[in-house]
Formats: sequence, structure tokens, C-alpha cells
Amino acid sequence: MSASGAWTARHVQAIGLTSKARRVVFALMVLGLIAGLTFLAGERHGSRTTTLTGTAYIGIDEATVTVAGWSYGISGSVTWFDSQGTLHDSGWPSCLRAVGRHVPIKFGAVPVTGPGISWRQIVWVGCRK
Repeated sequence: MSASGAWTARHVQAIGLTSKARRVVFALMVLGLIAGLTFLAGERHGSRTTTLTGTAYIGIDEATVTVAGWSYGISGSVTWFDSQGTLHDSGWPSCLRAVGRHVPIKFGAVPVTGPGISWRQIVWVGCRK
């Protein structure tokens, strides 16, 4: 290895690899580099779920939670966790069935950006107290 610790073509040749094997090693190194860079780019720019706690006002198959100046709407089918922590991948959360009531919930939201608009989408609701 060189003083800097980097592998060079001479090092690969010194190991005694054939021309075809060197090409395979090189291709694997390039693929590894691409995979690593892609992962890092996704980590940097990927949406992260923010866990929030608030009081939901319940309507008929809808609820609204306001936290730190943002109003979050829940409607239709959503992934939710019941009071025992069991995951339900769709449906209406059991803690949001009492129309007209205010119920404390925990929920996950992700930022969404569209052409000229942005919002925070609720991706799960937790009914544990």
C-alpha cells in the first residue's frame, strides 16, 4: 500500500488478479461508491417523521389537531396504534370515534411540498395514553 494507505492498480496487480478479475473488483468498487453516495443523499434529503402530541377535536370520520400553530387534519383511513400498542395499517383510530370530543393523541407527520404549496401529512396516529 502507498504511504497514504490507498489501493492503486499496482497493488491489485501485485495480488495477482487476472485482467477480468480486476475489472470485476473495479466494478464492485464503483457500485459500492454509488450505493454509498445514494444512501447519503437520501439521508440528507429524505423526509423524516416528526412525532407530536396534541388534542384532537373529533368530527365524523375526521379530526383536527393544532400543535405549535399548525393544524393537522386526519380523515379517511390512517395507520394507527390502539391503546395496547397494536398496529392497524388502515381504518379509523378507535380513540377518534367519540364525535364532538377532545382527545389527547400522539401522531407522526412528514413535511410535503407540492407546486406552490406545502403541508404536513399525518402518517400514523397513536391511541395509547
